[in-house]
Amino acid sequence: MKQFIEQFLNQYLIRSFVILYAGGLLLYFIPATRPVLIFMTPLTLLLVNGSVFYHHKRWSAKVLGVFAFIYVGSMLAEMIGVATGWPFGTYQYGDGLGFKTKGVPYLIGLNWVFLTYASHDIMSRISNNKFVIVTGAALLMVIYDLILEKAAPLMDMWVFKDNYPPLANYIAWFVLAFVFHVVLATAKVKTENKPARWLLFSQMGFFLILVAYSIYLG
Repeated sequence: MKQFIEQFLNQYLIRSFVILYAGGLLLYFIPATRPVLIFMTPLTLLLVNGSVFYHHKRWSAKVLGVFAFIYVGSMLAEMIGVATGWPFGTYQYGDGLGFKTKGVPYLIGLNWVFLTYASHDIMSRISNNKFVIVTGAALLMVIYDLILEKAAPLMDMWVFKDNYPPLANYIAWFVLAFVFHVVLATAKVKTENKPARWLLFSQMGFFLILVAYSIYLG
């Protein structure tokens, strides 16, 4: 069994992401199975993130410390945001991301860690310049958020007041992402991870299609 799991994680993981999110779209397109998709989302996110970080090559106390900093920093920012409306705007989380603390799902911190990690990896393959990597990766996370903000209410993840995220939300995303990428780059954490890149692309494609579908339905 252990050998099968290792073989799957090493050889078939990337294509499984595509199949998984294609199956998720099918569940969403059928109204009767849509609640099943939303119910399964927290477990799915745990599994795909776990499989991605299984492929991280150089674990150390420093790497764990950086990931912990991103997790705790993002969770604190989200808690402040939910409680005060600053810096992201007025919003609240639904039940689509599972268990919460202070109104914020525990999985949000993990999502910030993954997005920082994967976007840093993508930009590191494009440029060797640290400023370009940090700035480009932060912008990539904002682009991801632009798509996700439209899909989040459809998946009962979160919703902004009047269903319209303010400009401040995207500015805050960029600033927070920029800080996390600076920490990641300063600590020289190696982010080369092909499954991480493909998971990010799979998620973006999934959310894009959800948004397009909802627009089509009017």
